Amino acid sequence: MDLIAIVHTFAVCALAIQALHHTALLLVFLFGSKPRPCFSRASSASDALPRVTVQVPIYNERAVVERVLCAVAAQDYPSDRLRIQVLDDSDDETRFIVCRVVERLRAQGVRVELIQREARQGFKAGALAEGLRHTEDDLIAIFDADFVPPPDFLRRAIAESAAFADPHVGFVQARWTFANAEHSAVTRAQKVMLDVHFVVEQTARASAGLPISFNGSAGIWRRECILDAGGWQADTLTEDLDLCYRAQMRGWRGAYLPWLCIPSELPSEALSYKRQQARWARGTVQVLRKVLPMMLHAPWSWLQRIAALFHLSGYFIHAWVLLTALTTPLLVLRWMFGGEPLLPAWVGALGMLCTLPTFALVLAQRAQGVCWSDSLKALPFALALGIGVSLSNTVAMLSALLNLGAGTFERTPKRGALWRSPYPLRADWTLWAELLLACYSGVAAAMVFQHSAWLAALPLLLYSLGFGFTAAAQLLALAQEQPRRIVAWRRSGRGV
Repeated sequence: MDLIAIVHTFAVCALAIQALHHTALLLVFLFGSKPRPCFSRASSASDALPRVTVQVPIYNERAVVERVLCAVAAQDYPSDRLRIQVLDDSDDETRFIVCRVVERLRAQGVRVELIQREARQGFKAGALAEGLRHTEDDLIAIFDADFVPPPDFLRRAIAESAAFADPHVGFVQARWTFANAEHSAVTRAQKVMLDVHFVVEQTARASAGLPISFNGSAGIWRRECILDAGGWQADTLTEDLDLCYRAQMRGWRGAYLPWLCIPSELPSEALSYKRQQARWARGTVQVLRKVLPMMLHAPWSWLQRIAALFHLSGYFIHAWVLLTALTTPLLVLRWMFGGEPLLPAWVGALGMLCTLPTFALVLAQRAQGVCWSDSLKALPFALALGIGVSLSNTVAMLSALLNLGAGTFERTPKRGALWRSPYPLRADWTLWAELLLACYSGVAAAMVFQHSAWLAALPLLLYSLGFGFTAAAQLLALAQEQPRRIVAWRRSGRGV
């Protein structure tokens, strides 16, 4: 085999291995035991509940900040055992909104502490660490600005789950749901993909005793666990994943509560989604580099080590998808017009294995009561978006592998009840590269179709639709944003 065939075969093999891993998690989810609440009336008595500090880290979220603060303040929890910390690093009008809301809540008798740092040192990790220094409470709950916890969250997560009755449990994580999932095709695709993680994978890992992830929000930490694991650290862009792995390698366990659902908000535009995914991809690889040497000495079985390795290397799937998208057109066209053999049959068989994770996409929807037809309707959008972000995620991972610093924590702006986000984003060079990739695969697919090689054209068409859908969604967002940019430009005086 020549270089192109070798690269393609390597990528297909890597995808097949990851597909088998996801299939194993799916089987555990289908046939393993599920975490269930173990409610005890005695444990829910007010005098038995531990003291809790709820931290709300905020940076320039004027569209959603009031909503989350009011939801946190409405918790059905003894007022003398509940403290709210607003960790506000904003440098826009969000700062004034926060001050106004905090004053109003204080007037209502809510214990709210406002911490506003002059410098955004350490980003979210730095804000959480600063808040931790100002409290001695046993438990620390965390909510990002776009979450809306129901009033009974703390009681259910602490008393109903009884998770912290186990002294080895260091954190609990609730399941995310998505209030704006039906906003657009982009949000519907995100929901389908994220449901695989929250409905299938997290549940399977928890039931099998494998390391689970803390997802940064809608969870509660034991303060002792945070300190024992080394505290919040800002040397990666996914401080939540970093801390939960350090904690679990110290012997602590995480508890997952799939029956406790917390509404959140998905990025409403493809530009925001790409930014979020690039940060997660870069941060996950940074965590992999950081904790990989520690795994050798962790009190884990080999199965737990292997599961952790698959978990932390999950974003490499995007690199393998990108490689197959680049090599498949060349191999197919060379086979058609040059007569050279395509690839050994066993490579094609491995390629079929790569389709196994699509079952998890559908079954995660079925587990939530979504009918078969609606589950299948959302599948093409999820596959397209997953392919479409493979380039930008690969670029982000390469920066982590090359150790180009921790990077800047660029938060994903949310729109709340507004028609569009008050924080418009700009496209980068990857948009134009995605358009080129869509054309590259599309032209190859058209040439193959002309020769009636329908089966060979299918993967080419899938790549073209994936990159084309993601690029088109970004162009649509930019077009909708253009009138506002023109108004702002004219108001600034530069348009005169």
